Amino acid sequence: MNDVVHDNSEINIIEHNDAQLDLYFKIHEKANSKNEEISKSYKNNILVKFSDIKELHYKTVQSITSLNPVKSNIGIRIAVSHNEGETDKFNSFEDFERHHVTSPNPTSNLRMLYTFAVYDNESGVFENFKVINQIRSRVAELEQAEKEAPPFIPQAFIASLVTITAKITIEYDDYVKARHFTAMFDEWIRGCDESNNVKGINFLKRNSHLITKFGKLTIYAMLAIFTSKAIDANIITSALTVKFVVIYASVFVIFGNVVELFLRKIESSIDGYLALSYLNINKGDAKLIKEYSGRNKSSIFTIFIGSVGTIFIGLLTCAVYDIIKWFILLPS
Repeated sequence: MNDVVHDNSEINIIEHNDAQLDLYFKIHEKANSKNEEISKSYKNNILVKFSDIKELHYKTVQSITSLNPVKSNIGIRIAVSHNEGETDKFNSFEDFERHHVTSPNPTSNLRMLYTFAVYDNESGVFENFKVINQIRSRVAELEQAEKEAPPFIPQAFIASLVTITAKITIEYDDYVKARHFTAMFDEWIRGCDESNNVKGINFLKRNSHLITKFGKLTIYAMLAIFTSKAIDANIITSALTVKFVVIYASVFVIFGNVVELFLRKIESSIDGYLALSYLNINKGDAKLIKEYSGRNKSSIFTIFIGSVGTIFIGLLTCAVYDIIKWFILLPS
């Protein structure tokens, strides 16, 4: 009788290949799966120095370390964008620290990317995380926007486009762990210095378009009320009425134009005032910050002068009739 021999080598090969194929698909699926994402943006007027950035880096690394990442392997990528389109990239914070003061161009944006993985003992799977800290310089972005914008676009409109000053984005597999980083970023934001707005400036910015319109109407009303109450019928006879009307109309037009000039200066200065928020990590930043600080001081001074001029015209309306009467009674 011939012995029947079963060759299982083919079956073993198929089973082995199936296992490898299954592992490959699992790895491919994990690598290409889209993680969930949370982000939070801030409009605080933060004044960020290099020491603040260093503190943020250490806080982020400390938060990552507390999650026991795999082999403590944290990928770090730092990108620093400057005005004029220049971008520097670094693979470690130490490299960034050695080069941060060299650029003469203002820093518009700083992006700090951290990637790491955590092994979850309960589920037996690897959890991938990506943390992106982003800080934007409002003054640098505004300067760039002003250079690129057509001349007919108002400065106030450009300034209103630049609002977000910081943002954190986390791509995660575990939401609870991801929230740990937003809490860390909140704490860092609260610890940063912030610029002080002039009291009431935000309210004035929202209503600045009404200043010229209602200011002129107020002066016209005061001029009409005070003059009508002061008219002496015994002096302004029918023979002098035409002369009075001509002089009064001229004064009316002159006062209106002068007040409009003052009020428009006030309006443009209010709109041009910028709540400072910046990155100050190189010589270009320091120069730009000085420029915008001076611009704000100039805006405040112009608002003061315009207000004093408007008040003076308002007070002068009380004496308009006496001025007109003096002209009328001048000997021919």
